[in-house]
Amino acid sequence: MTNIIFDIFLILQLTSLSGALYCYQCGDGRNDGPCQEDLEEMAKDHAKHLDSSQNYTDLDFTYRKQCPDSEPTCVIERVQVNGVIVAYIRDCSDGVNFSINASRFMNFSPDKNITTCSYVEGKFFTCVSLCNSDLCNGPQTDSNTSSASKVTLLWTAMFSVAMCLSFEEMSRNNSYRL
Repeated sequence: MTNIIFDIFLILQLTSLSGALYCYQCGDGRNDGPCQEDLEEMAKDHAKHLDSSQNYTDLDFTYRKQCPDSEPTCVIERVQVNGVIVAYIRDCSDGVNFSINASRFMNFSPDKNITTCSYVEGKFFTCVSLCNSDLCNGPQTDSNTSSASKVTLLWTAMFSVAMCLSFEEMSRNNSYRL
């Protein structure tokens, strides 16, 4: 009997964990803060999140947060005054309540992965982005390729093309001198 109760408890725990949503959580009060600029660390969190071969704990992540059932969506909120960002937030959300509420933000569905913006009280330009998949409110990366290696590959390809074009141009210029 004890084994059956334990098995039921274990199944319920695994079921509740498998449905948990994970979002990036951070906040800035300026234009160039880490919540907007530290995309490399967020990409590392994303890669770790996808890596099922390791047994990571919450302490292994810089920005990842498990959302409570009452907040089933991920959000990015950006608030500007006179073109200057005064708040930039990535977090879990209930999809209804935001830092600055506007009628435009009511009743739009997070399953469409959308962004909408509004002037609030004539001075706050506020944008809200909602989505409902793990870590959708930040950078995405393949589990097999780091963002640094993608950038390196891109720069190598661009450098190779530039060198070929330069060599071709030099060859043309030298052929006219002969």
